[in-house]
Order: sequence, then structure tokens, then C-alpha cells
Amino acid sequence: MHRETPEDQMDDREVGRYWDENAPEWIRAVRAGWDKYREQLNNPAFFGMLPDLRGLRVLDIGCGEGYNTRKSADLGASVVGIDISEAMIAAARRYEAEHARGIEYHLASGSDLGMFGDATFDAVLSTMAMMDLPDYAGCVRECFRVLQPGGLLQFSVTHPCTQTRLWKWVRDDNGERIGVIVGNYFGLQPETPGEDVDEWFFGAAPAEVKATARKFRIPRFFRTLGEYYNTLVDAGFSVERLCEPVADEETARKYPYVADTRIVPYTLIFQCRKGPATPRPPTTVGG
Repeated sequence: MHRETPEDQMDDREVGRYWDENAPEWIRAVRAGWDKYREQLNNPAFFGMLPDLRGLRVLDIGCGEGYNTRKSADLGASVVGIDISEAMIAAARRYEAEHARGIEYHLASGSDLGMFGDATFDAVLSTMAMMDLPDYAGCVRECFRVLQPGGLLQFSVTHPCTQTRLWKWVRDDNGERIGVIVGNYFGLQPETPGEDVDEWFFGAAPAEVKATARKFRIPRFFRTLGEYYNTLVDAGFSVERLCEPVADEETARKYPYVADTRIVPYTLIFQCRKGPATPRPPTTVGG
């Protein structure tokens, strides 16, 4: 099967233009707290997995307007954020000018970190961005290069096993969601022009906002779980832990919007090291 290469698919510049167009609505939405999956599920899982960041030099890939970059800085890290969207970086810099945390922001791609020297970071983090990069393998190689020996790479992506080209909810006789149909898992190339530009808005936003908001248009790059994992190993990383965030019963009751993650996982988090894996005690399933 032919796998798309960076040369025959959308490039960083084109993806950046999409995110420049998304930026105004995206910034308004995330700062208003309408991304409930991030607020109530993905961020608690992601930041709960991290070691102590105090005193570490951290690179945030795909930082957007800087929301999670600021969270890392608040945990005591010295943080550099990069993104391929000029509009997002401009917004992040404006926020930094008004609420200084000592964060540097640069317009750059995760697959070309040439502005940074070898072994210059203790950790590289990325939240829900690396699945949107045209050149995932190039990004992984660059992460390995800029990390110190033993450095941490931790990133989250849409779950490759459940976020496939064919995706449809299954409901019971009462209309309740009970599962999903997924398919075309290996269908890595689009069959029609424009197929891989997804259009959506945050479902938890107020109805009056959704009625008038411009939908986000986000390029998608489908990859298998094997591609995500094997690319890391081939670059020299040891994968220490995987996490599939799931709402516990209390969170699902309090925030019903994210209760569907108890049916199917939406997100996958990789925790990796540059070099041999660090032994750790066993964890619960899904943790």
C-alpha cells in the first residue's frame, strides 16, 4: 500500500493558512472554555502524567495561542512555544506581553526545528497537534535531535484506532449512543479532493454562538497506530507509557458532554524517552 509522503500531500505552509483562518474563532472559543474535552479530560490526563517540570527547558510544539504553553510555564518550566500559524503566534505573543511568564514564541514547524541546537531541551510537549502535521516522521526525528539524552517527549493525538475515515455512532432503540462503527483504517489517502479538510465547531459552545460562528476547517492526516509507534522507535525513543483518557463516573455525571469517552476513546497520549525506558510501577488500565 502506498503511504503518502510529505512531497505528495499538503505542506506546512498550506496547513498554516488554514489555522490562520481558524484563529479568531478558535481563540475566542478556547479562552471561553468551550473545549470541554480538553478542560475536563485531556488536560487533566496529560498534565497528570508529566514529571516535575520545575527548572526544565521545555519546547511546546503546535502551541497555538499558548493556552497549554502557559500551563507548563505555571508549573515552573522555562518554555518555548512554536506553531505554523502566524495568527496564533501573534495572539500568543500579545497575551505574553500582557501577562508575562517569560515564554518565547516562534513561527516554526515541528518538522523543522533548525533554529534550535542539538540537545537543547529537557522535554518536548505537544497537545493535540502532531496529528495535524504533514511530516510526523520528520517531527519525531527533530524532537529526538533537540532533546537532551534521557529527555522526555510527551504528546497527544486523536486516537488513530477510533478516529478513522469511516466513523458513525451506533444507537440503541432509545436513541442512546452505545458504540461506533469505524472503518477504512488503512485508507490513508483521500478519495476525493477536499476530503481531508474537516469542518466543525465546539459542540459545547452556546447555541447562539454555534448558529453564527464560522466552522473550523482543519486538514487531517490519517495514520495507523503502528505508524505512530514504530516511527518513535525507529528514531531512537523508548515508549514508556500510553494513556487513553476516559471520563470517570463522577466526571461523566458532572459534565455529561464528555461521557461518550466511556464508550470510545477519542485521544491517545504517548510518553517517551530519548534512550532506554525508565522503569515505573504498573498503572491501572486506561491510566
